Amino acid sequence: MRFGVGVVVLGIGVVGIGWLARAEFAPYVQDVLGFQAQVVATGSVHGVAATVDGRDITVSGLADGPEERDRLIAAFNGIRGRRIIVDRLQVLPVADPFDLNAGWQDGSLSASGHVPTRAGQAALAGLGADDLTLSAGAPDANWVLAAQTGLRALRMLENGQMSVVGRRLSVMGLALTPAEGEEVRATLDGLPAGYQADLGLDYVDDASPPSYAVHYTASDGAWVEGKLPRGVDASMLARALGLATVNDDSARQALTGEDGAVPAGLAALAPWMAELETLDVGVTPSGLDVTAGFGAGSDTDLLQAALASDLPGPVLSLEIGLVEAGLEEGARRVNRVSGRTEELRGGFWLAVMDFDPAPQVCAARADAVLADGGIGFVTGSARLDARARGVVNALASVLGTCLRGTGLRAELGGHTDSTGSAEGNLALSRARAVAVREALVARGVPGDALSAQGYGATQPIADNDTDEGRMANRRTAVRWIEQPG
Repeated sequence: MRFGVGVVVLGIGVVGIGWLARAEFAPYVQDVLGFQAQVVATGSVHGVAATVDGRDITVSGLADGPEERDRLIAAFNGIRGRRIIVDRLQVLPVADPFDLNAGWQDGSLSASGHVPTRAGQAALAGLGADDLTLSAGAPDANWVLAAQTGLRALRMLENGQMSVVGRRLSVMGLALTPAEGEEVRATLDGLPAGYQADLGLDYVDDASPPSYAVHYTASDGAWVEGKLPRGVDASMLARALGLATVNDDSARQALTGEDGAVPAGLAALAPWMAELETLDVGVTPSGLDVTAGFGAGSDTDLLQAALASDLPGPVLSLEIGLVEAGLEEGARRVNRVSGRTEELRGGFWLAVMDFDPAPQVCAARADAVLADGGIGFVTGSARLDARARGVVNALASVLGTCLRGTGLRAELGGHTDSTGSAEGNLALSRARAVAVREALVARGVPGDALSAQGYGATQPIADNDTDEGRMANRRTAVRWIEQPG
């Protein structure tokens, strides 16, 4: 009896000691398993979490693709003493190719593509690439550093595109000057080992010498294209040419080099702008290339000589030509120099008059035209000089309005100074009056209402003993004749 009771007591004691031993040993086992699990988790790309409950290990977090997931689970399964592995991993998709593409425009960056880690996601977002997909498949741990380098280089440009595909980086875009381009190149030199960069740049200013062209048409006005020197802008060109504006949508300004100036040749063209139909002036450091187009009735030989005399050097080339209107009779336009509406008559653009053609008004208008410089001739001949065409056009606008269907008539009187013989002066004055009449009739002035008469030196209006007086006496005058009622 006593022996049986003793055996029972002894059994109970052994079981109690075993239970006590297990209760004290279980936490130790859990701690050991926890330590080994953390060692395995530390080797993951994204830092997965491993928790131990008894001898069960639960794994959660991001696995960097299926390969890392399989490697991690195999490693956890290899821990001695574990019971089961609970797999709660989120497996990232593998990006192939692993790339990032970004665009930089007007100070704003847009980007798409992949990023290998959350830390990398934050780093690239700090440079404006904040819409990237967390993915597996990066070629190595330096990929984020390479992408940061590319984005920094891209943001140094005026605009451009950047891509990094695997270990290949490409940056293309527009830099201000070659100096900024070299800074971009130096930035890309900091890429991690094993990465390669392609760089393709254009420049706002490529440091080449300024070279530009000014264009003008009487219908459209003026515009400039090309590269202007530092300190020169379209408003300065407009002032030099005597124009209200010069459009500069197709021009850019040099960012390097010395400050420039408007060529004196442009200012020398200002007095001719009202005569011109077209103008093209190429401006280079070597000089000017000038092509000027005049309308019908222009004497190109005289114009060539006059412009050549007016233009200061260096002028590399000067071409003068006639420009046909190419429109139907009666077409209208606004002349960009005068601001006046003009009508095409006989191939000539003449200002449209809006006054009542009464005799006194017509006389005042014609006198005003002739007082503003008069009609000039080549010395000793009836050939209209280079600048006469504009005055003849203006006179034709007045006479055409006054003589067309009004019953008025007019006489063109040619006058000379007293130099030379009376007979010669009389013949010359008549020839000049006839030449002016023919020019006016060609411009649509009714020939049956306009006559020509030469007076020689018989009607002076100033003293022929002075240069100024003789110049005043050499003139064309209009005398108005009212038809009897």
